[in-house]
Amino acid sequence: MSSSTVVDQKELERRETYLRAYNRPRSLVDPFTWNYPWKGAGLIAAISIGTIHIHNLWFKKPWYFAVVPRAALVGVCATLGYGMGKLREHHYRTRDAVIEHYIELHPEDFDHLKDYHGRPFSKVLLPWYPHRTQYQKHE
Repeated sequence: MSSSTVVDQKELERRETYLRAYNRPRSLVDPFTWNYPWKGAGLIAAISIGTIHIHNLWFKKPWYFAVVPRAALVGVCATLGYGMGKLREHHYRTRDAVIEHYIELHPEDFDHLKDYHGRPFSKVLLPWYPHRTQYQKHE
């Protein structure tokens, strides 16, 4: 491999930690930096507010029609979205812990993944032989 394609080990660690959750700096205007519970709460609250607005437009009601019960409904929906985000986060953390534990128990099965600096695609991908209908054998 040429030296220009080799990436420094510190750069690989920086990239890996940047992709993991809770390592990026959070920004209020960038929802991709939020963690899963807040993404869930924000998404469900936005969907709830949008449906309430469309409901008011459809039935020709003013925007302040039944605002208190609907605000409570948006709060309940956002709380449910937060809970679903917590559940998703728990699922992913449990899955990652199980996978990392398996890798610790069986390191010999994962030696081929230690080559960070690249392998040709011929060693990564399996060969593909297309089976098309126009190429059938006639006996």
